[in-house]
Amino acid sequence: MKYRKEDIELKVRQISDILLINGGFLNNPGLFSGEMGIVLFFTRYARLTQNDLYLDYAFGLIEKLQCSINQDTPINYRHGLAGIGSAIEYLVQNGYFEADTDEVLEDFDKWIVLTRNLSYLSINEIKDIGYYASWRISGNSSKKETIMKIILPQLEKHSIMPDLLRTNNTNSFREKTYNSCMELIAKNNFWYNELGLQNGLAGWGLSLLTELDEDDSWFSLFPNDFCSTPTNQLIINH
Repeated sequence: MKYRKEDIELKVRQISDILLINGGFLNNPGLFSGEMGIVLFFTRYARLTQNDLYLDYAFGLIEKLQCSINQDTPINYRHGLAGIGSAIEYLVQNGYFEADTDEVLEDFDKWIVLTRNLSYLSINEIKDIGYYASWRISGNSSKKETIMKIILPQLEKHSIMPDLLRTNNTNSFREKTYNSCMELIAKNNFWYNELGLQNGLAGWGLSLLTELDEDDSWFSLFPNDFCSTPTNQLIINH
């Protein structure tokens, strides 16, 4: 079922209002369930509306989460360092703000790749590091060769292909996320979700924004194996 542009814009404004009030109280920096997912929503919404208020709010959340993370923060992609760092790289590469990611992600590089003994990590942890590395080496980092030298042998050891880590079926993923979002709205269950990307308002907001501006590049932040399960499990359910 397709909704009118005006109806979608109204829902996005409602989501924005709720996130503006509540987004700073999550105390969870993660990409899937925390503040980094809300940052993605507001940077996108700022670009669509040309309203710097939303961009300022996103920058405030980035500063907040940067103060809350350290080398003891979980490394995983969904809720930890790898996902947060990848999202920051995505935002810079896609022109949402200008920054030297070698500087912004200096501690991320150190904690995730440069000082970590990868031989003692599980395959899932190595894969999460691989997601982060694939973003770092796709940008303009001066550390590309160093990161590749460290992480590629570990990926190859576990038969993980770096070029297959990114989502490559965005049209299907986009359709499923939008349809799932509309189903929740139709059932009046829309406002009973969390705030972040996973099972939350930021995820629904991004899906609706994609219908408005036709930009589905954010799906590249969902690695292929995360997208191999039905989308309603990825976005709606924990």
